[in-house]
Amino acid sequence: MSLMQPDILRRLDFDRTALWLLGVLGFSLSFSPALVSISLGLMLLLFLLEGRCKARLELVAKQPLSYLTLALVGLHIVGFLWSSDNDMAQQTLSRGWKYLLIPFFMMYVRKENIPFLLAAFLSGMVLSEITSYLIWLGILEPFGKATDIIPSPFMSYPYYTIYAALAAGLLVHFLLFDKPDNRWRILATYGFLGTILINLSITGGRGGQVGFFVLLFVLLMIYFGKRWIRGVAVFVLASTVLFYSAYQFIPVFQTRADTAIEEATHFEKGMQNGSVTIRMALNINYFTAFLQAPWLGHGTGSYLDAYSEVNEQSAYQTRITQPHNMYLVILVQFGLLGGIIFLAMFGFMLWQGWHSTDRLRAFRIAFPLFWLTVMWVNWYLYSHHTFYLFLFLTSVLYATTYSRESRHI
Repeated sequence: MSLMQPDILRRLDFDRTALWLLGVLGFSLSFSPALVSISLGLMLLLFLLEGRCKARLELVAKQPLSYLTLALVGLHIVGFLWSSDNDMAQQTLSRGWKYLLIPFFMMYVRKENIPFLLAAFLSGMVLSEITSYLIWLGILEPFGKATDIIPSPFMSYPYYTIYAALAAGLLVHFLLFDKPDNRWRILATYGFLGTILINLSITGGRGGQVGFFVLLFVLLMIYFGKRWIRGVAVFVLASTVLFYSAYQFIPVFQTRADTAIEEATHFEKGMQNGSVTIRMALNINYFTAFLQAPWLGHGTGSYLDAYSEVNEQSAYQTRITQPHNMYLVILVQFGLLGGIIFLAMFGFMLWQGWHSTDRLRAFRIAFPLFWLTVMWVNWYLYSHHTFYLFLFLTSVLYATTYSRESRHI
């Protein structure tokens, strides 16, 4: 067997195999963390077995995102030097190193296979959506994270609605900029969009719901171009119809919308207990912690220690200390230096999207604006489900892609 192995490896199409593994990863994102981990492990093994690390790295050497992600990971490592909690620093690094998966995935993305990878993600969402509806309709008993009220079995609902919003945004993009030429595919796309918008409403995560409206606005503005007034009118009409329909016919949407307004307008000093008021207090206290060490921050993983000190003396206290703002968790750990590098990553994504010329240009512009919005309400790029979704779609959308024939590897 050992004598045959080199021949087997020589016959193996590493590009195609890695592409299929990346497709499996994208497909399983919304329902199986285990399958995501297995796919990633096999891709890493494939990378090592191929034995052409230098050639692979050269494929992403000219991609600025490679260096920005490397800088972010470097900060997570160097930040150990002034961290107050080495155990939490190790836990945080176990999240932060994954930024390097962006250039790693990019090594295997080819331009002609981007539709396949996006279709893999959307196909996985079909499975997740069907399961959610079966629970909502009472055909399946709630399992996993699902409840009788919120049918989100595979992950907590704040994360699932991020998936639903991005899937809906992709479908809107296809209908505006890359409409299928087959009538039945067009009807299927409209049908999928309709059902996923309902699914987005019944699963309750307000961050994803707001994020979808951001995607819709940006895509419509780009679609109408110089006729931007018409774009604004279409957005106002569409968003009004969607919001009114969800508010009138979906009780959980109405309840959470009313609760958000009630809590935001009655924010007072003292211990905070509501979802919105807790986030408001967390932002105030984490920002105070950031001001205590604004240049380099408190160090990797030290955000909880820094928050506890501020929270004890704050007029707005919380029992929950987990940060619900991705910007502040970066700023508290790494200061303005970390904040600049973090925002530079999204700035480059916007720049690359703006200067791209293919049919995905509009979504490449909308995608970072979506994340820049939703990261105000949760630390999505430290949370397993949404972090892997970000890594996968970023690598697919912003890879410096080549055809198979032009890669020279």
